Amino acid sequence: MKTQYCIRHLGFLAAIFLSVVSASADPIELPEKPITPEITVLISLAIFLEVVCILLVLRRSQKPRFFILWLIGIHLFTYPAFLGFLWLEQNMRPAFAAGIGEGLVVLVEGTLIYLICRFIPSAKSDLAIPSIFKCLLASLIGNILSAAAFPVLIAIHDHFAST
Repeated sequence: MKTQYCIRHLGFLAAIFLSVVSASADPIELPEKPITPEITVLISLAIFLEVVCILLVLRRSQKPRFFILWLIGIHLFTYPAFLGFLWLEQNMRPAFAAGIGEGLVVLVEGTLIYLICRFIPSAKSDLAIPSIFKCLLASLIGNILSAAAFPVLIAIHDHFAST
């Protein structure tokens, strides 16, 4: 029991640390868009849309309790890893590096979602465990939605910021 308590606190500290590091470690320079608290909120909102999309795709599948927190936790790993990949590939064309990075994120997130659904106890054990294909598809659809929503969120932010 004491070990779970310690692990939860370490996980919470890691989540805080990784979110702060990833929010300030964007290696792709956007000409007029430095990483500000508003942009960090927009990134978080895009990730939240991705999480909701994954939940909708896997709605009739067996999922562990607090699945949304597991999905957010996955992003505490994959988003900094994505930014690190972009930093490592900074000599490559930005669109190509981002495409490869997003593809890797889809594979990693889909695999982690599958492992979470398969090995963490579920509240509704009568539902089927999602297949690896369904988890990868959910990750792909979620990432596409997130990538498509981010420029729209930036445009909405710019519209309201200019008035």
